[in-house]
Amino acid sequence: MINNEMKIAASHALAKLAKTEVPDSVIRAYGGKKIEFGRDYIIPKPFDPRVLIWEATAVAKAAMETGVARMPIKDFEQYRDSLEARLGKSREIMRFFVHKAQTEPKRIVFPEGEEEKILRAAQQILDEGVAKPILLGSRTLIKQRAADLGLDLTGAEIINPGKSPRFDEYITAYYAMRQRKGLTRIDAEHQMKTHNVFGMMMVEMDDADGLISGLTQHYPETVRPALQIIGKKDGARIIAGLYMMVFKNQTVFIADATVNIEPSSEDLAEIALLAAEKVKQMDMDPKVAMLSFSNFGGTKHPLAEKVRIAAEIVKRRAPGLIVDGEMQADTAVSSEIISEVYPFTSLKGAANVLICPDLTSANIAYKLLAKLGGAVAIGPMLVGMRKPVYLLIPGSDVSDIVNITAMAVFESQQQNKSGQKEGELLGRLKASMHGVEVK
Repeated sequence: MINNEMKIAASHALAKLAKTEVPDSVIRAYGGKKIEFGRDYIIPKPFDPRVLIWEATAVAKAAMETGVARMPIKDFEQYRDSLEARLGKSREIMRFFVHKAQTEPKRIVFPEGEEEKILRAAQQILDEGVAKPILLGSRTLIKQRAADLGLDLTGAEIINPGKSPRFDEYITAYYAMRQRKGLTRIDAEHQMKTHNVFGMMMVEMDDADGLISGLTQHYPETVRPALQIIGKKDGARIIAGLYMMVFKNQTVFIADATVNIEPSSEDLAEIALLAAEKVKQMDMDPKVAMLSFSNFGGTKHPLAEKVRIAAEIVKRRAPGLIVDGEMQADTAVSSEIISEVYPFTSLKGAANVLICPDLTSANIAYKLLAKLGGAVAIGPMLVGMRKPVYLLIPGSDVSDIVNITAMAVFESQQQNKSGQKEGELLGRLKASMHGVEVK
């Protein structure tokens, strides 16, 4: 039964949605021309995926309030999540990170704070309570652009690096880090005016919990200062780029598509271990395949041998991790091939973490899967960093930026929990050394 109250609720939901910012995906679907509320746009476009969520939720609430609902909804947040899941697996997965982020929002710095997409993303981040955005750039310019876009960025912190009260302190700390690596005091002062360097120092000095950059820059411009200032986490030899590829019915991870061009066997092993650790943090069980053009010694070639050795290194360093190789890509993702042709492998089912033999193959693979295979690519995530640093790619949508922000917040939360556990263990150890009973 559909009553007038439900119809009115549906109309109000559409009217409210039409006044919100239109996603980039919808704008592209309609020729790329900017769409905003006005005489030519008073009803959301049919291809706008938000219509399902806004409309259905409003109608369901009206049905419950008027007593005609046959199946009462106890938790509307869960109901919205179920609607989101109908729009695709990637939407469902990203809602997980958004909800996790909302429980404890962190301070995330955006060096490209003057860019329109960053400003629009900051608005959504604030609206959803995902993070506490810190925008680097001219305060006057950011406020003017926000006003022109109709944004209310109350709650976001705006910092002009050159005018920051922490500027000189950052220079001193940066100079101390790099003075024996070719950096002069004058160099330090000059580089600190660079937003990426200033943002990295904010993270290093605990004035921010994570950083997101790369919308208008090449990878090295973000990765280099990240390594120089924040550095690798304890025990990590290298860092690597990890993509999460979300298909309709499964999710796989690919590494390294962004950092290490020609990794050695030891590098490949490190990449596999870092990727597996990240997947575990996401509450997934990693099953790692070390990819090659050869299956388990089928081709005798140094490039295949490199991958085989890498797999052996991983097995020795992490005996509890499910990993095997070298193997071809179709073998890795086919449980039928594994069970029928290679039953001896430790995978026992399709792999979900694919370690490519070099950057060329990894980069080609993830882009083909995204363009031709129908996968949604989420990332890249820099694994092996001591603190959260996430990369954007030129052309990233606002929704991509929001999602990456949620993932950065989630990682910061996980690191805090890990640090607390280490602190508790250290406290217990010290107490036991002094003969104190620890409960």
